[in-house]
Amino acid sequence: MFCISVLLPIILYWIYWRWRHHRMLKLAALVPGPPALPILGNALFFMAKSEEQLDKLARLSETYGQYVKFWLGPELNIYVKNPTDIRNLLTSNKVNLKGSVYKFMSPYIGCGILTGGPSWRLYRKVATPSYNKKCVKIYSAVFNTEADELTKILSSKDPTETFDVYFDVLNCTTRCVCQTLMGLSQEDSKSIKNLHEVITKTQSMYSLIFKTMTRWWLHIPVIYWLTGNKAKEICFVKLIDEMTADILQKRRNALQHETVPEDAQGVVDRFIIQGLPDEEIKRQMFSLFTTSQEASAKITSAVLLFLAHLPEWQDKVYKEILEVIGCQDENVSEEQLKKLQYLDMVYKEVLRYMSIAALIQRTVEEEVTINDGKITLPVGTSLVIPIHDLHRDPRYWEDPYKVKPERFLPENIKNQDPNAFIPFSLGPMDCLGRVYATTLIKTLVVKVIRRVQLEADGRLEDLKLQVAISVKFLNGYNLRARKRTINGCSQHC
Repeated sequence: MFCISVLLPIILYWIYWRWRHHRMLKLAALVPGPPALPILGNALFFMAKSEEQLDKLARLSETYGQYVKFWLGPELNIYVKNPTDIRNLLTSNKVNLKGSVYKFMSPYIGCGILTGGPSWRLYRKVATPSYNKKCVKIYSAVFNTEADELTKILSSKDPTETFDVYFDVLNCTTRCVCQTLMGLSQEDSKSIKNLHEVITKTQSMYSLIFKTMTRWWLHIPVIYWLTGNKAKEICFVKLIDEMTADILQKRRNALQHETVPEDAQGVVDRFIIQGLPDEEIKRQMFSLFTTSQEASAKITSAVLLFLAHLPEWQDKVYKEILEVIGCQDENVSEEQLKKLQYLDMVYKEVLRYMSIAALIQRTVEEEVTINDGKITLPVGTSLVIPIHDLHRDPRYWEDPYKVKPERFLPENIKNQDPNAFIPFSLGPMDCLGRVYATTLIKTLVVKVIRRVQLEADGRLEDLKLQVAISVKFLNGYNLRARKRTINGCSQHC
C-alpha cells in the first residue's frame, strides 16, 4: 500500500509532464542522442571526475554527430557543434537567455552580466565603457608597471627550479584588475579585506560550482546541505561579500574627494554613479573581478608555458619583440602589440587548445530551426555550445590535438572556417573583456619574454587538462625561468 501511495503520484506527474511537454518531446525525437532513463535522463552519464568531463562530451559528438540531445532530469539539452549554426544561434534574439547551469553561480555573483537575468543588459551597458579601447589605453600604464614587477619576480627564480608560474601571474593580474576595473590606487589595492583568501580559494569555489552543476543529487537542497557543500558555499560568499564591501567603500570615499575622467572610470565607479544598490554593485563587481583577473592569469600562464615547451616559437617571439619594441624597459604600446604576429599566433593557439569556457549554455525562448531546417529547437530547450570540443574538431582543424601556432599563419587561416574559432563567444552575450584581456596578457608576456628565458620538460600534448568552469592544466603551469643575457639584451640594456 505504501509503495502504491508513493509511486502513483510519481506516475501521474510523469504522465502530466509528458502531456504538457508533448511538443518538446516530439521535436526532441528528431535529434539523435543516447537512451535516457526515466526521471534521471542521462545524468548518470556525466557522473565523472572533472578531468573526464571533456572526454565525455567529445564522445557524444563522436557517436552521434554535430547535433546531440541529452536529458538532465526533465531538462532537454541539445548540443550543437556546427559552426554556421553556432554563429546564427548566438547572434539570434531567440536565445538571449543564459542556461539553467548559470543559476549555480548566482549565490556568488548574483544575476547579471555573467549569469543573465532581467537586468543583465543594463549592467552590461553600464560596464562596457570600462572595457573599450580608450579605457584600455589608459590602463596600459598599470599593465606595464605590474608586468615589470612580474618580470623581476621571475628573473629572480632559481633557473634549475621548476615551479608553477600561475600563482605569480595571478598576483600580477589581480593587481592590474584592482588598479583598473576596480578603480583602486596601488596603495588601496594592498589593503583589500580578504583579497588573498579570495584569490587563493577561487579555484576551490569554481570546483564546487562545477561539481554542483554536474552532480544531479547536489541539486536537491537537503543533500547539498548534508554533504557540507552548503557550508562551503556560505564561507565563500562571506569572504566575497566582505572583500567587495571593502572595495566599494574605498571607491565611495575616493569619489567624495576626486573626480575621475569618464574615459578612465572603472566599473565600480560607473555602478556607483549609476546609482545601483550596494548589493547589486558587489555582485556585479565580483563577477567582473574574477572573470578578469582569474581568466587572464590562466591564459597568460598558458602562453608562457607554451613558449617554454616550444623553444623555436619562444625564439621567434623574442626576436620579434626586439625588432618591434627593442630591449629597453619602456612601456609597450597597443600599436606595438598589434605588430607582434608570432605572439598573436601563440596566443590564439592557447585560446584554441584550452578554451576560456569549455562550453556555454543558452535557453531557447522561441522555436528556431537549425541543420538546414531539419531540426527545430523547442521553447525551453537548453542549447549547449561546446567551444572546447569545437576547437578540437578534425573537420575544422588539422591535427587538432597537437599544439601548432603556425595554424594561425595568414596563409593557413584562409583555409579555416571562421565560425569554428570562437574563444570569446559571439553575439550580445559575448565576452565583455576581450580587448582588456588581450592587451593585458600580451603586455605581460612581452615584458617577461624580453627579460626571461623559459624552459619546460616533456610535451605539451601529454599534460592533462581539467574543466572547472574554464579549462586549465590539471597539474599546474610548471616551468623554469632563466634571466636573459643574450643577443645584447641583458638586464642592463
